[in-house]
Amino acid sequence: MIKSLKNTYEPDFDVIFVTYNSEKWLEGNLNSFHKLDYDLKKLHLYYYDNGSSDNTVKFLKEYKLKNDFGDFEVIPGRRNIGFGRGNNKAAKRGHSKYILFLNADTKVKSDTFSKLAESIQSAEDRVGAFELRQCPYEHPKYYDPVTGYTPWSSGACLVIKRDVFEKVHGFDKHLFMYCEDVDISWAIRAEGYKLQYLYHASVDHFSYASPGEFKPTQYIYGYVNNLYLRCKYGQLKNVMKGHELVLKAILRNQARYAVSDMEYKQIARKMRRAYLRMILPRLSARLHKHLHHRTAVKNGFSPLFHNRLDYFEQKQDPFFTMPECKVNDLVSIIIRTCGRPDTLRETLLTIREQSYQNLEVIIIEDGKSISKDMIDSEFSDLNIKYKATEKKVGRSKAGNIGLSMANGEYLNFLDDDDVFYPDHIEALLKTAKQNSQKIVYSGAFETGIEKISMNPYRYKIDYIAQLQNGHYSRIRLCRKNLFPIQSVLFHRSVYKKCGGFDESMEGLEDWDFWLNVAFHDFDFYYMPHTTSIYRVPSIPSEIQSRANAINAYQKHLQDKWKNQEIKFTFMDLYYDDPSKN
Repeated sequence: MIKSLKNTYEPDFDVIFVTYNSEKWLEGNLNSFHKLDYDLKKLHLYYYDNGSSDNTVKFLKEYKLKNDFGDFEVIPGRRNIGFGRGNNKAAKRGHSKYILFLNADTKVKSDTFSKLAESIQSAEDRVGAFELRQCPYEHPKYYDPVTGYTPWSSGACLVIKRDVFEKVHGFDKHLFMYCEDVDISWAIRAEGYKLQYLYHASVDHFSYASPGEFKPTQYIYGYVNNLYLRCKYGQLKNVMKGHELVLKAILRNQARYAVSDMEYKQIARKMRRAYLRMILPRLSARLHKHLHHRTAVKNGFSPLFHNRLDYFEQKQDPFFTMPECKVNDLVSIIIRTCGRPDTLRETLLTIREQSYQNLEVIIIEDGKSISKDMIDSEFSDLNIKYKATEKKVGRSKAGNIGLSMANGEYLNFLDDDDVFYPDHIEALLKTAKQNSQKIVYSGAFETGIEKISMNPYRYKIDYIAQLQNGHYSRIRLCRKNLFPIQSVLFHRSVYKKCGGFDESMEGLEDWDFWLNVAFHDFDFYYMPHTTSIYRVPSIPSEIQSRANAINAYQKHLQDKWKNQEIKFTFMDLYYDDPSKN
């Protein structure tokens, strides 16, 4: 993942569209191409039409500016053969090293291809495909904000290297619509390649008329194609679970919340037909082969199936949109570190990628200045204030030093082993401004990691889970630390009124700080959008050691706040799971 810098590297792209009654989108889509800061002769457009009954083919054939592009070819189909097969047929017409599969209901931005080209040029050779960000609704699946690597890529705006596309034999022809992008993503990963998500290279995608719009076709094929993938790649238990999901969807009327009874009966009927006529025969024919000779379980890759339709963990609120208010406040990000420059590096990389740039980074090193050389040599582009305490002073004292050095109107802590998503600061700050809030917090992923080495910093992610923060109440905060420290942005007036950390505490100091803030009558505003990752150990011995350290301060915290004159009495202060907070 990189920020855009003007670059003369402009590779050719074959841009592939599959159209079906897409006339209303084409003019806007093509007009957006003519606003690119990119040589249009390096873009070769190929359209496969799935038997449209409107004027899609006529419009494309009569398009007046087609000669501006390197190639512009329309391939009329007699019938609807599906998204995957249509892409395969159009891709065969091109010859460029990179193939961009793009939905017709999109618009590219002026810098889409220049940023895409820069990302491709800087990527590792083992990256086989690149996914562009979709606006206004970013695809909610998990990705690593440090590397951009993601478990699968959306086919709405996906670049695949041609040699990789040919190696995996393109899209699976048996998948008519939906899940074909998951399938080809897994096939690419099974060949040993990585998938990279490009936050800063984006397109506008008009997939939903309104947030949460119910799409019957997506509902039907989401279930039946999930079953197909379970049979193609999964074990017997995965296949049986897939049958269970489809049958429950048919029998339990799960779509009735979105449509009338009559419409649901039609949906259930179509799903039964798809299940019996399209899926079951193919599954039966392929069952033995794929249960005993699964091609995907190689090169260290094995597909992940949840007990639902998701193919990996999802961010909260898939229809989150960035508030439109204007902001220019300085935000101070305070990092406490302790002789771990290789760990700190990843944290700083995710600050560099922030979409909001008016930042200062306060780094307090508890002890000797071990990280300074790395900071100076690798992050001179960031507005960093660094201070080493030379002698150990502890986490709370280091945090208070950072608070005293911060000049920002808003403050945000970030531990040196946690990371931000690129929209973290912008989303929190704009939400605070738009809602006139002093304190805003967001959702976060928790990742359990097993450290392999510290220099270089290498680790294995054992699990990824969505932290269920939920909406704030003072009673809930008294009973549990609701949010990891990096997920909270607060106005400097909060610090001025409440003070900093209790320096007698080296564990639970963040929970103590939030309780102090709450009892000074500040409210916490919840933004249900995942913007950061909170890392915890996954090795049992490390989990227990961490829990013991936290538990040592639990009674101290309980006694401290029970004796205060507060506006209500809570019966039993407890810490639900010290290994996760």
